[in-house]
Amino acid sequence: MIKNLIKWALMTIGLVLSVRAWAAFDDTKVEDFVYTTGEQFITALGMKDLEAKYAILDEMFEQKFDTVNMGRFVLGQYYRSLDAEQKEQYLSLFKRYIKSLYKSYPITFDTSDLHFKITKIVPYEKKVETFVTVHLPPKYQQENLQTITIKFNLKPVGESYVISDVFIGDVSLLVSLKPRFADMVKKAEEEPEWFLDDFESLTRSNEYNIQRTKESKSLQKREY
Repeated sequence: MIKNLIKWALMTIGLVLSVRAWAAFDDTKVEDFVYTTGEQFITALGMKDLEAKYAILDEMFEQKFDTVNMGRFVLGQYYRSLDAEQKEQYLSLFKRYIKSLYKSYPITFDTSDLHFKITKIVPYEKKVETFVTVHLPPKYQQENLQTITIKFNLKPVGESYVISDVFIGDVSLLVSLKPRFADMVKKAEEEPEWFLDDFESLTRSNEYNIQRTKESKSLQKREY
């Protein structure tokens, strides 16, 4: 009898929390955010003007992405072993690192003429999953590739949202990064100073390559 009462109480609490989550959910705000911020992000990834592309992505990762929790996620339990100063250093590095990855994201087609449509919105207590279908322009379509599915995980912040993860196709960059960060921690023998030094070197290398690419493109443009 007591077990049944406890079970009923837990189910009731879960139902109340679920109703509260749905009550606070505003699909219009989600749609507005994704049709502006989400579409701008996908468009920026394929921009040919690298200076404009990098400027847009820098601004978006400063204002529209939850880089703190993204950084915590990829580092997993090891994040807890860092002291306050090390956490601050790591999160600052992670923001630079994630910017460098998306600046070099391998999209080879022009994204300025994509048909961007929200197909499903799924609210949870602490996040909203938004599914988008991107129809490729005919000249970029292949036999088995006419559309791309993109999922944005959104976290409510005040009256708006921030992006906590992006899935392009079925691939989450954050999920794919977890094994790499685990390997970095292992190679550093779980010494925070060594890990942070290695992470700094990796981030600087990415940033250097991006700068070289930008300078090369600029030089080609002047030559033509």
